[in-house]
Amino acid sequence: MNRRSQTSKLPIQTHYFIGAWIFVSIRFSKRLLLLDERSNDFLKTLVHLGGYSTIEQAQRLGLANSARRVVARLEALKQSGFLKQVAHYPVIYQVTGSATRLVGSDLMARRQRTPLTIRCKLLGVNFYLEAKAWPADFTLDHAKKIALLKGVGCPTEALPHTGEQPYLWQEFVLRRADGTICVAAVDRVHDTAKYQTRTLAQRYASVLEHLPAQFRLIIVVASNRRGDLYRKWAAEPIARPFSHNTLQPYRVKALIPQVQISHEEKMG
Repeated sequence: MNRRSQTSKLPIQTHYFIGAWIFVSIRFSKRLLLLDERSNDFLKTLVHLGGYSTIEQAQRLGLANSARRVVARLEALKQSGFLKQVAHYPVIYQVTGSATRLVGSDLMARRQRTPLTIRCKLLGVNFYLEAKAWPADFTLDHAKKIALLKGVGCPTEALPHTGEQPYLWQEFVLRRADGTICVAAVDRVHDTAKYQTRTLAQRYASVLEHLPAQFRLIIVVASNRRGDLYRKWAAEPIARPFSHNTLQPYRVKALIPQVQISHEEKMG
């Protein structure tokens, strides 16, 4: 193909991609009109919490006041493209790309996950619901997490980084009633407690050094056995500069269901 032929096709291709973007944007803007304030708040919160929810969790997150209405709202959000159902037992919904656009970033919440990872995400939702009753005030927005820690005296360079940018997407940041600021990480049962203790201690060591009296790490666990393992490693040198007083497990009270995903659901 000569240079003139290649050049002659560029405007057509450019027009096609711009047209496709406008088409998707229009469709998204129309679907936004279907969201009431409660559904919009629910979706934004769910994206920040990891992207997955059971029917019971959706009700506790305030989507509706009764299980019947929650199911109806979840199905409506599914039909409008903001959620998809990823498991039938138990029934679990996951946010889509349209939902993540509401907060301006993907956050990896819409990626397909294994049953173990989905259980981890559901554990995080239950922790959020329980911790709010302590009470604890959560900061979910990434930029606001950074601003909160900077506001109490932790410089940006002391925060965990990925590349050259501060990276706090995966952990929860909350302030307890006594003013203590906590970062909470959900236990990944497919990794060892020793590895996660060491990794978290390294990531947040500089934060603790700048905020020795105000900062704590919480590991969210689903069993007493995992909690005991974290208590063990928190007292070992691998946790330094943290100790059993500044790195503590929290055992979530609500049970996390076993997740069963069929082959058809995985392919979908």
